Amino acid sequence: MGGSEVAWPCIVVYAMMMISLMLNTQQIHGALPANTQKLIDEANERGPYLGLVIPNSFEMNPLLQSPNFTSTDLIIDFSGRRFRFGTIANKKVILVMTGLSLINAGITTQLLLTLFSIEGVVHYGIAGNANPSLNIADVAIPHYWAHTALWNWQRYGKGPKDELPLEANGDYTREFGYLNVANYTVNVTDGSSYDNLLNNIWFQPEEVFPIDGTPEERQHAFWVAVDPHYYEISQKVEDVKLEGCLNSTTCLSNIPKVARVQRGASASIYLDNAAYRGFLYNKFNISPVDMETASVALICLQQRVPFIAIRALSDLAGGGSADSNEADTFSPLAAKNSIRKKMGISAVACIVLSAILMLNAQQSNGALSAETQMLIEEANMSGPYLGLVIPNSFEMDPLLQSPNFTSSNLFIDFSGRRFRFGTIANKQVILVMTGLSMINAAITTQLLLSVFNIEGVVHYGIAGHANPSFNLADVVIPQYWSHSALWSWQRYGKGPQDELPLEANGDYTREFGYLNVANYTVNATDGSSYDNLLNNIWFQPEEVFPIDGTPEERQHAFWVAVDPLYYEISQKLEELELERCLNATTCLPHTPKVARVQRGTSASIFLSNAAYRSFLYDKFNITPLDMESASVALICLQQRVPFIAIRSLSSSLTGGGSGDPNEASKFITLASKNSVTAVVEFIKQLSLHQLLINH
Repeated sequence: MGGSEVAWPCIVVYAMMMISLMLNTQQIHGALPANTQKLIDEANERGPYLGLVIPNSFEMNPLLQSPNFTSTDLIIDFSGRRFRFGTIANKKVILVMTGLSLINAGITTQLLLTLFSIEGVVHYGIAGNANPSLNIADVAIPHYWAHTALWNWQRYGKGPKDELPLEANGDYTREFGYLNVANYTVNVTDGSSYDNLLNNIWFQPEEVFPIDGTPEERQHAFWVAVDPHYYEISQKVEDVKLEGCLNSTTCLSNIPKVARVQRGASASIYLDNAAYRGFLYNKFNISPVDMETASVALICLQQRVPFIAIRALSDLAGGGSADSNEADTFSPLAAKNSIRKKMGISAVACIVLSAILMLNAQQSNGALSAETQMLIEEANMSGPYLGLVIPNSFEMDPLLQSPNFTSSNLFIDFSGRRFRFGTIANKQVILVMTGLSMINAAITTQLLLSVFNIEGVVHYGIAGHANPSFNLADVVIPQYWSHSALWSWQRYGKGPQDELPLEANGDYTREFGYLNVANYTVNATDGSSYDNLLNNIWFQPEEVFPIDGTPEERQHAFWVAVDPLYYEISQKLEELELERCLNATTCLPHTPKVARVQRGTSASIFLSNAAYRSFLYDKFNITPLDMESASVALICLQQRVPFIAIRSLSSSLTGGGSGDPNEASKFITLASKNSVTAVVEFIKQLSLHQLLINH
């Protein structure tokens, strides 16, 4: 009898025992279609619902096929996502698949909570394991979750005693500690002298904007607690008996168990590296490591919606064990993958269904209020708008204060964001501030495009830079953007010739190359033998779900092109004269310029490290480096909305063009002003182009 067959009786028994939108054509650039809005309104009248947020189809399908799930046959498709309605033991639920990565999990959860009446969220799936006391197919329920890949990457030569760039402003902190790359060097003869140019990576909290806070006033969160009521309930499922056999011939040596644990961590990293896994466990006491949960947690925190995550462990991430805790024990590879999925998912589905029955109805914090919905509908009647997506207030304020911007005095606050209305060069615009990081940029852009009538998006701000042919306060306009921090972190001992885990499934690829950490070792006396346990980091494309694609059918994107027409129009900006003086006494020795360039990249990393900056330039021909643009690009790609990003360089050269590590903070004002100058001119040229076409 197969593992899934023996697990479903477990589900039934314990379930009984333990209780009782969107764009269809390029001409509609935002705002929910009337028929979709009607379906949502009708669904919300029957709410509230428990939201089940699930990363992948192989994790969702066992629940869809469970006798405990009854479908209502209502499905609402919008924004590239499919929302499925049904009941589990008389509790109304909405199931939605996110796709892999923090960005996908963030935008899907944000849509769920913004548009539907949601009383709480249960997130589940499989995960890697960092805790050697847990085993394959155990189910872990952490009390706290963190996003552990928002970093401040420190300049070489600086150490733990040195203040980070922008730390004094409250942007970054040394509170949560760091990873020293050199500590993982091996095979060196002189242990006292070796080092690594990649230096230190400092862990940072996310900026959050709760719905009950002041709009555009950031707070910070590193550890996000699950709902205390949900966590208390989860104690009751620790007694659930789980199956230890996939079939009559393939069994685990241990009987899987349910365990509440202290902490879990998420990053857009498929972690198969034992050294980094060991670091996370020793530093933060992490058990499950995955690629989505912290994003779901951060959205629920800001929307004030109860949340819990339940993850089944697939193996000890990166190996490091010779017993049954190691997925490699199960061979051949097909059997191993089958066990990792079927054993883990059957186990976690059993726990999820048991836990759902214990959840009492909560007050719903989801769905737009009637008043907000009316304001949005009235605003959309006056559209379409050009959306201006801006990371921070110091980049937005110069535009708000510009004589070229006329405010309509209308602003709409929802989901922790403020949407400001006005005109520039007779073009109607909506301004919205995202906050720092890829997650914040993604969810804000998704809200803008899902709710408002948007004809196109202009994203702007300041950036670090990797291209030595450019200077401080230059404005650059890349043709392509990539998210360069979705990684497959390779197991030590494996190399470029070795297939990555899940590569054969199409989940990961070696197409876009890798960073070899050992290559940045310095002062090692034996240059022929040294290595680094952190090994190789392989760059991966994002999973994307375009609105004109098949719902839940993934595509992939690494390089995202800006809109061809917008890029053509931007050529006219290269004639602009930009400011070179910060004030009457502080001027740059050069006159800043506007230039169109080939590529830019984004990651949730404040990069002050010259070695990694040089790698990105040499490998990918990158000019601007920032923390948001690729997120905006990926959302616009999926929503089929024209997009361009304009970034002003805030330092001489990231991580070493100047001897002053705080150069960026000194010239933020000048760089921001120049980016606004370029954006205003772009909008003028766009308006002129459209006027000529219309006449």
